[in-house]
Amino acid sequence: MLELSLQLRKKGHSVDVYTSNETRTSERLRAYSEVRGIPVYRFRSLLSLGEFGKFWPGFVPEILERDYDVIHAHGYRHPHTDIAAAVSKLKNVRSVMTAHSPFHPSGVRGPLAEALVPIYDRFVAPVTLRAFDKVVSLTPAEAKRLILLGVPKDRVVEISHGVGPENFIRIYSSRFLSSVGLDPEDDLVLYLGRINRTKGIDVLIDAFAQVSSKAPSARLVVAGPATSSEEVAYLSVLRARAGALGIANKVIFTGRLSEEEKLEAYEACRFLVLPSLYEPFGIVLLEAAAHAKPVVSTLTDGPKTIVKDASTGILVRVGDVGGLARAMERLLEDDGLVETMSANALEMARQHSWEMVATQVEQAYLSVQN
Repeated sequence: MLELSLQLRKKGHSVDVYTSNETRTSERLRAYSEVRGIPVYRFRSLLSLGEFGKFWPGFVPEILERDYDVIHAHGYRHPHTDIAAAVSKLKNVRSVMTAHSPFHPSGVRGPLAEALVPIYDRFVAPVTLRAFDKVVSLTPAEAKRLILLGVPKDRVVEISHGVGPENFIRIYSSRFLSSVGLDPEDDLVLYLGRINRTKGIDVLIDAFAQVSSKAPSARLVVAGPATSSEEVAYLSVLRARAGALGIANKVIFTGRLSEEEKLEAYEACRFLVLPSLYEPFGIVLLEAAAHAKPVVSTLTDGPKTIVKDASTGILVRVGDVGGLARAMERLLEDDGLVETMSANALEMARQHSWEMVATQVEQAYLSVQN
């Protein structure tokens, strides 16, 4: 949202952001602030369903009082999206929705959400989705699902996420290596993301155990936060698993990284691994590619769209420990392959700049105003 807002402002548009005042970890934020010049209005969450399901209807009077050309809602199956659709019709304002592909496989959500999702899709989705003048999908697979849920085909437009310009700048990584106890001679394999079961990190540790005996200089860095009780418990499982496999000294858990540390981690790694059981997009794949790093990921919606197998990285089946191990071994053993994939990855990332994404979003806005 920040990158998109900044790029739209560069194009001469005025952008206001409305959101909840409560983070995923229930931290309360100020009601108003400017983030790099973008006005951000935050409203009290009256109800929470899980980490992401917040109900914050206080933004309605604000929209009713102001004159907007376009209302752009983010997040399919969220109350604020349904409310935004209704308010846009009431105000006779054009509207766009980016769904963000919440089409998780069965068993990923909690029991309550698992029960409510099909009810929402059956009775609410046809009304809400048809209320928007354009619906943005991140991938072709998501577009197909949205059409099946009731979005007219001519209203669906595919626009991916972008990658920030800071990722294209080469920086020194020695400070990061030192902070995690590694040397420049070590081959750093990087996972960067949430410590969540859907990310398949347990599969990665099992695969890395197979690799480490053949590549003694390889080290696995698992970078990212555990922000819920379930994720903290999963982190404990991962640590225990690494110990049981005899690779505890080769697997480093860093916790949350600062934005600068993230950039240094990308620079320091030989390649990035994202072994998700389900991945709607995977911005880290683009970020690593912008640092000219090959990526290894799974045959799920986002990675299949971003990664060109055997060109910018390697794709393996979900949960395939052996396949993941073989992919990592190839990139650890073959310098020429890494060099070729690095160049291809960087070129691919250049096609996903936020400037290009914002231009596509702007075109979507203009198309609904004609």
